[in-house]
Amino acid sequence: MSMLFNCGVCCMLLSIWAVVQLVVMGIFFKMEVVAFIEEAEPDHHGYEDFEDFMKQTEQNYSLIAMNCWIGAVIYLFMIGVSYLCIVKARARDKAAAENAQDDDAFCKDLAKSKKS
Repeated sequence: MSMLFNCGVCCMLLSIWAVVQLVVMGIFFKMEVVAFIEEAEPDHHGYEDFEDFMKQTEQNYSLIAMNCWIGAVIYLFMIGVSYLCIVKARARDKAAAENAQDDDAFCKDLAKSKKS
């Protein structure tokens, strides 16, 4: 197996885990789970009253959820790229194995080396 295959598998596994984690976190932020309140509360203390604070916090929850889902889509793209790397590595390994088995290709390589 080639390095391209191993890197493709590693990147694919990490991307699958990232998609699962980001989708779940996006769902939790969309549900406005209280455990994530520190990430969603407004950074500034310029809100006028409790209603304004809650409005800004709800907007932040929605924004963070959307960012999680965008990140998950990007990782889905990376799963596709990793899959293409795995397919290319398998094709390259298969071609190398067939070339090693082919006597004509082996003899051509010997003839080239004798001419030089």
